[in-house]
Amino acid sequence: MSDLFQLQNDPDYLIANQYQDSGNLSSRILIHQKFSTGAQPWYDFVLELAKIKPGMKVLEIGSGSSALWRGSVNRQPDSAFFVLSDLSPGMALDGKRNLRDDRRFGFVAMNSMAASLKSGSFDLVIANHMLYHVPSVSQVLSEVTRLMKPNAVFMAATNGPEHMADLDQLQEKFSQKLVGKHGMSSRFNLVNGEKQLREFFDNIELHIYPSDLWVTDAALLTNYSYSTPVVKENLGDKGKAEMTAFYKRRIDHYGGIIIRKETGVFIARFS
Repeated sequence: MSDLFQLQNDPDYLIANQYQDSGNLSSRILIHQKFSTGAQPWYDFVLELAKIKPGMKVLEIGSGSSALWRGSVNRQPDSAFFVLSDLSPGMALDGKRNLRDDRRFGFVAMNSMAASLKSGSFDLVIANHMLYHVPSVSQVLSEVTRLMKPNAVFMAATNGPEHMADLDQLQEKFSQKLVGKHGMSSRFNLVNGEKQLREFFDNIELHIYPSDLWVTDAALLTNYSYSTPVVKENLGDKGKAEMTAFYKRRIDHYGGIIIRKETGVFIARFS
């Protein structure tokens, strides 16, 4: 499992396998969109905290398929400008397609550990569930602070150590090949994230997103499972039908599958 953890943080693996395009990420997003128990959608929660004002310059690192912005473009100020960046050229291209010709948005494929952008350019930098993927969190944070204006804000969304542990346990019941600590978020999470941010920022707040999942579609849950490295690398596609049947039996018996979440957003500022 340690080799798999290294893969989850290897840029070449992420581009070639996990995030060559938006397919895997879309499968994960869909589960949260359809089955969240939260009173407020996740993206609305994040953007409400962002407080984007007219004239602001905003950078998102690890923007993927631009999912954070697609449902809110009409609510963003006309005079704001957004740079959406991703390590994967395929993901950056998908993000550009999803926002079509909105001139407020620019797109770039770049490594967040060596950002090809001008220092002191941005009023707000957002990292939405991506810092736990990078080889060096401190190197990314160093680049983030370089890119920020003196009064800028940094937002980092991540998960807790027990995020979706119920699903991990179900997967382990399905196959012994999946037994072990999954730990995708362990590099930067709700417990260890503040300490890492303190090396660069003086003022840090944590906002918890209150939501779990109540999943009633076995096929979609299988798609989610197979979008993660631990399942795909250990089972291959041949286990999909069996996993769907396994999930469906539980859904038929209980009415759904509860998966508890631990998710939140750090907001960090300079002194």
